[in-house]
Amino acid sequence: MTAVAGTKGMPRAEREALILDAATVLFAERGYVATSLSDVAAAAGITKPLVHSYFGPKDDLFAACLARASANIVTHVEDALVDVAPGLDAAFVVFEALFTALAPRPQDWSLLYDTHVPPGTTAAEKLREHRRLVAAPAITGVRQGALANGLTDADDITAATEVWLSVLSALVRWWLTHPDQTVADMLARCHRLFAALTGQEL
Repeated sequence: MTAVAGTKGMPRAEREALILDAATVLFAERGYVATSLSDVAAAAGITKPLVHSYFGPKDDLFAACLARASANIVTHVEDALVDVAPGLDAAFVVFEALFTALAPRPQDWSLLYDTHVPPGTTAAEKLREHRRLVAAPAITGVRQGALANGLTDADDITAATEVWLSVLSALVRWWLTHPDQTVADMLARCHRLFAALTGQEL
């Protein structure tokens, strides 16, 4: 089976990325149930059998999209935090890494956090798995920062973790509705917001 005009002769890695890009956007915008392999093929400009030959059934394609999205975010954040001490400076390092990861692929966040999947399905389990992977660096960072600042109560730490994850999500969601904002714009906004909320220049 050959690809339709426009992708013939394209290297496999590029075509895989093309399929994942198209599938990520469709899953994020339409949801899991409403997206078919035919839809993905049409959006990528190739044939449905070719999509299937690369990624298998829809469950496997969805899992591949999730894996790429979570790896993109986690790799950027973990690499940025190497040798960074826990604390407020680390928070801004995370902001910059997250915005940098999402700048070329903003739908990665929507895929992970806005995609509706039927409960109790393989797709739902995969979604939970990759959300846990994305949250893991944040959980570790909050715990380290809390302990470094003398906060040892387990419930305080879990509450702080929920607050931090909510802050990250809120800022990303705001950014996704303001696509004219650059990474530098968002980082500067984070500094202004935190300065206003804490009453000190950061």
